[in-house]
Amino acid sequence: MSLLGGKDLKEQQKINELELKINKEKQKLDKKLTRQKILLGAFLVDALDKDSVKGLKQYTVQNLPKFLTRKTDIDLMKELIEGLESSIENNDLVTRESNHSQNNFS
Repeated sequence: MSLLGGKDLKEQQKINELELKINKEKQKLDKKLTRQKILLGAFLVDALDKDSVKGLKQYTVQNLPKFLTRKTDIDLMKELIEGLESSIENNDLVTRESNHSQNNFS
């Protein structure tokens, strides 16, 4: 081994070690961001299930299909969107029936 190349080799090893550290930190960050997205999604699904945010179901039905771009994602979310639409229709029907009953008793 040449005496002239030893320093370059050590510098290259140091660069490789730093790149490995950077990649590990990127992986940690990616996992953290993925976990945040999963938790936010679970939170929103809970809000949709409980109908705890007025207008969220309607907003989701109107905007989620526009947000989805891949066919596989559209297919995956189709049942959820249809379920929300059905829930909205049922809520509207119950509201109309309730209003109709109140008008008859007034």
